[in-house]
Amino acid sequence: MAEARSARTSLRQSTCDVTAVMALYNGGDLVRDSLESLVTQTLPPRQIIVVDDGSQDASPALVARFAQKHRGPSQVTLIRKENGGQGSARNTGAANTTTEFVAFIDQDDTWSRDHLEVLLEGFADEPQRGWIYSDFRQIDAAGKTVRRHYLTQTNYRVPEQSFTGMLSRDLMMLPSASLIRTRAFREGGGFDTQFRGYEDDDLFLRIFQAGWGFAFEPRDVTNYRIHAENSSRQSTFLRSRERFYRKYRAVFEAQGPGELANFRHLIAERMTRSFINDAVALNRDSIPGDFRSELHRVASFILGDIGWSLKRRVVMLIVRHTWLVPFLLRANALFRRRGGSRRSIETMEAS
Repeated sequence: MAEARSARTSLRQSTCDVTAVMALYNGGDLVRDSLESLVTQTLPPRQIIVVDDGSQDASPALVARFAQKHRGPSQVTLIRKENGGQGSARNTGAANTTTEFVAFIDQDDTWSRDHLEVLLEGFADEPQRGWIYSDFRQIDAAGKTVRRHYLTQTNYRVPEQSFTGMLSRDLMMLPSASLIRTRAFREGGGFDTQFRGYEDDDLFLRIFQAGWGFAFEPRDVTNYRIHAENSSRQSTFLRSRERFYRKYRAVFEAQGPGELANFRHLIAERMTRSFINDAVALNRDSIPGDFRSELHRVASFILGDIGWSLKRRVVMLIVRHTWLVPFLLRANALFRRRGGSRRSIETMEAS
């Protein structure tokens, strides 16, 4: 009996005080890679909660078999629920968390072996630090590394620790790359389930408003998988951009006309750049047909509400006529070679 107690204690001590939460929806075989990356951590999570959000494929059965066969220190649990979206599934997993920290992972992403060990380092002696997020690697559908240190290589700047500083730019804080204090997640209110995109930026803004700080970890200990089904190239993502814009527009508008004008000024460059990136992607990638029409509608509303400057009119022109993008890129490259401005059209493929 004493030996059994000692064995259980040893298992608990070999894990860290983290729950890994995966929202699962028709994940296919890639889920196995994600699960393997969790249980092979140098500091494995104490709990792994997979929330099946109404999948119609065999991935929940795959997870159930994995949980049954797994003999490591991490406890693997499968929870089933009706389809309600990724945010809803993540909230369900977080509600069942009993650890100090919660770490979300998308069903097609993976973690480097030292992912949790590295991120936990940043919480030492930092009781008001609510979350830490890392740089990441891009991997392809087969798991091959496409680019390391994505944020560093694209000249990413860590946002200011202010509400306006965070609102004014894409945060690039991927849920799969983040470790969050569970108390901070709950005080922030969890994921807003109206979003199918932008839910991570919205979450971190609210956690910050609840009084928690954050830190960036430059080591790329997260593997973000890029493929045709990425949510940022779906029309639902564009509708979430519109909802995000309307949500925070209303917050500022309630404070008076001056604050509404301040909001438009704060968010103008961020939204303009996002629509440029979408236009470049439409010209380059295979994109669902309804994405183009939804892009026209959302860009017209948001850019029009911000105000039609010359730059935003040009952006709307290339959104409507994406065949212009290659000519603009070539002209931009020629301009730079002849000693013009060093600024160019840059694309960032977010989650």
